[in-house]
Amino acid sequence: MSISRVLVRLILIPLGGVLAASAATLVAFFANWNVFLSVIGGDPVSSGDVVAIMVALAMLLVSSAATFPMLLPAVIGVTISEALAVRSVVFHVLNGVVSIWVGRNSMVVPGRPFEFHDHPPALLAAGLTAGLVYWLIAGRSAGLALDSPRPRVAPPPPGVAKTGIPKAPGVPTPR
Repeated sequence: MSISRVLVRLILIPLGGVLAASAATLVAFFANWNVFLSVIGGDPVSSGDVVAIMVALAMLLVSSAATFPMLLPAVIGVTISEALAVRSVVFHVLNGVVSIWVGRNSMVVPGRPFEFHDHPPALLAAGLTAGLVYWLIAGRSAGLALDSPRPRVAPPPPGVAKTGIPKAPGVPTPR
């Protein structure tokens, strides 16, 4: 374990988390496009471009303020993957999906609709995106241990075919 590997991990982990949460926010925003259209009152192009852009940015901010806390349970999975050097894409994608689901269920107030993240498929797609983006940035090289080099396989001795069956003199090798 080298100090440079520790420093790289200290940079990649937060960067991966922020970019994963940002990607999940964008997926959640575009998945809730109908809510955006209902807020601005119809077609965003005909009702004024500047107003539509400002409302879109405000809704993106509100969506990120809701998505980032929903992804906080993913810290547990990231800690496990770093401690055990789990580099599986399936682990990180499931970590994103489970964490956003747990985060959403812990944020819902009974009796009050959860307006921006009310569609479970869109929410799961945001979690899946977050897990995939995190894996692409930091999860593929999780842990402080380097990948062990694969052992080189020695070529077979001259009298043995590649199938492991010794060659008979004068008999051609079957193909």
